[in-house]
Amino acid sequence: MSDRRAFVRNAALLGAAFAFPGAEWAQADSRPMPLAAWDGPPDEDYWRMVRSQFLISPRGVYFNTGTIGASPRPVVDAVVEHLRAFETVFEARGVDVPALRRGVGTLVGAPPQTLVFTRNTTESMNYVANGLELSPGDEILATNHEHVGGISPWQLVARRRNLTVTRVPLPVPPRSAGEVVDAWRERITPRTKVMMISHVLFSNGLIQPLRELCAMARERGIITAVDGAHGPGLLQLDLAASGCDFYCASPHKWLLAPKGSGLLYIAEPWLDRLWPTIASGGWDDLPAKGERFDRKGTSNDSLLAGFRAAVDFHDVIGHERIWGRCKELSERLYAGLSRIQGVDLKSPTDETLRAPMISFTVAGWTSDDLIRALWERGPVRVRHVAEYDYHWVRMSTHVYNTPGEVDRVVGIVEELARQRRSG
Repeated sequence: MSDRRAFVRNAALLGAAFAFPGAEWAQADSRPMPLAAWDGPPDEDYWRMVRSQFLISPRGVYFNTGTIGASPRPVVDAVVEHLRAFETVFEARGVDVPALRRGVGTLVGAPPQTLVFTRNTTESMNYVANGLELSPGDEILATNHEHVGGISPWQLVARRRNLTVTRVPLPVPPRSAGEVVDAWRERITPRTKVMMISHVLFSNGLIQPLRELCAMARERGIITAVDGAHGPGLLQLDLAASGCDFYCASPHKWLLAPKGSGLLYIAEPWLDRLWPTIASGGWDDLPAKGERFDRKGTSNDSLLAGFRAAVDFHDVIGHERIWGRCKELSERLYAGLSRIQGVDLKSPTDETLRAPMISFTVAGWTSDDLIRALWERGPVRVRHVAEYDYHWVRMSTHVYNTPGEVDRVVGIVEELARQRRSG
């Protein structure tokens, strides 16, 4: 056995040790030391070692990170260890929240004081929609691809305050960034006060040109509230430079943080102007900046311990490696599906606009039946994009997936497509 393969085998065993309290590597930070020790290129041996850090069953293929990311062992352990210590009462540990703010700020390109820890994108977007001063007749622009968690807060305040929600139709599949910007520009009116922009469309993985859209909005005095559910952990973010006013995110997706880990970025000019949605002690403590929005009563700090472990895990692998691996696998998937007769791809034709989420249909199959068949033959876990009667199948790839899994799933889809053609 080569030294490298021995290293991978031993690292996998160490990864398994993360699952047990008291194991040598299960310290307070639960840092993935074996990954940090790798000094070679990120080849398939490396990615097998990365996969060993996860609890995902080998019996199936998980292609639904776009909904929920699978947390690695160090993240799970950090949550469990913090919770267990807390319940002893006398051995309870604190969470260094300022350090977490700094780490997340570095990850997303934002000053620490502009960040708020929420439960998910939906909660963050509710903070924005309910906290702004809007007047009857004001208009909110959003596309016809918005996730219910992003658009519902605006629909609620529109009904309460006599506002208007207008939808921007986007082409399917989108072919260029300019085409997307033009679609938005054509719908802006003098009444437009807010543009609710999904950085990545949940429906087909389109990465919208955020800086261009925010610049267009700022020129017109329009507030930008970004649904960034898929941003942290996947995209290279620089929120302060993006020009957006608010960015709402779910780090439990691509950053692989614990479920219930949300994030809200509030641009500096808005920190003193946005009304809190939940008020507790210090709600009006303006010098506290973003922290005053965190003051909402008792919460589960064990999730913050896991959030910090997720940032550490991400940093050990490195953003470029993670993005490169996710894209390598998704492009392999896109290319494989594009060669199958009967497959109709809904994701952008321009690779630079495609996040690692590929949506498609197969001639002769309803999405329900196709998803059922994928489960029965895999099992393969995917997402049904049923919203707006699109009825697309969506597949997401992350670092815990493999080229072999991609090829296997493409083969299943090809077999199913052939079955309907010959039937």
